[in-house]
Amino acid sequence: MKKFQFKFDTILKVKERKEECLKHELMKLHALRIEQENVLKGIKEKRADITKQKLDNGGQSVDIQSLIYFEQYLGVLLHRIDLTQNNIKELQDKADIKMAEVVTASREKKVFEKLKERQFEEFKKIMIFNEQKALDEAALSKFNRKEQKSY
Repeated sequence: MKKFQFKFDTILKVKERKEECLKHELMKLHALRIEQENVLKGIKEKRADITKQKLDNGGQSVDIQSLIYFEQYLGVLLHRIDLTQNNIKELQDKADIKMAEVVTASREKKVFEKLKERQFEEFKKIMIFNEQKALDEAALSKFNRKEQKSY
């Protein structure tokens, strides 16, 4: 019996590898986005702590130098928050684009998988047909031999 050979097997393997690479890149982008969200959370917590320290001076009089320091530091934190939010947005945009690429690669791979399934089904039909043909020929020749012996 002949073994099934899919003629586009190498293309299918390339499509599978491409899809896996794109999925891996997408996971990296998601990990970076989560990391940036954690950084953003930390900065916001730090900002809240500084604001609380500014308001709770323990009943002491506040000097101008401390107020200027707090305001400048809060300004720096707000700038870092903006930068981090922009990074998160960029990473999300890249992840969306990468997700579209993954979907496209997945569709391309599925086309070749369906083609392989159809060709395999056709191969099985041909093999069953050939096997039935061989059995019919064997039965016919056996029948003819019995007929010839009976004369």
